[in-house]
Amino acid sequence: MKAIKTLFLLIVLGLLGTLVYQNLDYFMTPSALNIDLKVSTWHWTAPSLPNIAYWGICFGLGLLVTGVKGLFTAFRLGREIKAQEGLISKMKQEINDLKIRLDVFVHDPYIKQELKTIAGGEAVDKNVSSDL
Repeated sequence: MKAIKTLFLLIVLGLLGTLVYQNLDYFMTPSALNIDLKVSTWHWTAPSLPNIAYWGICFGLGLLVTGVKGLFTAFRLGREIKAQEGLISKMKQEINDLKIRLDVFVHDPYIKQELKTIAGGEAVDKNVSSDL
């Protein structure tokens, strides 16, 4: 699967390279960006750069934003995994405690005798009358 992803990435990069090469005149034309917020003191002009530099800056900023978002997601999921692992360990401890209690319950001779009398029907009537 990794080879397929690498091949796909190389194909996409090849197509982008072909696009840039065929439109080299556009991408190498220098231009300056003007930012005018309609306030007389807030007018700014960026230095004249080739268009490919602006494309690269926008692409880099996009990668940076998605990378930061991915880091936040990874940290949040890491905390959630730790919380779930803590819950799992508590439940495993509870299972072990219940197994110990069941082992004691099953191997106790007095409880076994009580279970035999319940199966005989005598204790069933006692439990029903004691519940009322």
